[in-house]
Amino acid sequence: MKLKQVGVIGSAGNEEYDFDKPRQEMFKAAFRLGYAVAQTGSVLITGGKGGVMESACQGAKKAGGITVAEVSALGRGESNKFNDIEVVTGDIAFRGPSQLVAMSDLIVCVGGGAGTLQELCVAYRMKKPVIILKGYGGWSDKIAAIEYMDERKLVKFTVVDSVQDAVKQLEMMLK
Repeated sequence: MKLKQVGVIGSAGNEEYDFDKPRQEMFKAAFRLGYAVAQTGSVLITGGKGGVMESACQGAKKAGGITVAEVSALGRGESNKFNDIEVVTGDIAFRGPSQLVAMSDLIVCVGGGAGTLQELCVAYRMKKPVIILKGYGGWSDKIAAIEYMDERKLVKFTVVDSVQDAVKQLEMMLK
């Protein structure tokens, strides 16, 4: 049987943003999510950058998990140091959210900017289960207020208020 693959998406780190200390709580939440993904025996999929992605990878590695980065670059070595495998898209002008989402059996979202919104839209169109962890700003908080992204009602996002609830939902969805 193939291993489950869980995508964790959300805010990049200081390589793209100038975060202040309160954002560290978001990164701690992502660490705990990555740890939980690994404990389920699933592979963690991220965009390979810093912030939420690096924190989730660090958590997964701490739990002995496998991490994969979908990297928008021309070659290897562009992802954070906690990635085991890099899937290089060869596309440096546009990060392909379709590939990351397609590689994932389900998505967990924490915070997020424009790239995260792209991934959420692709996940919705692909009818992938999505867990939205709100409380950390960005698109996860904005999207938490709606049930569906449009009138087609392709998939309803699961909105949670805590990492513990996100982990419970993750475990249920993987069964």
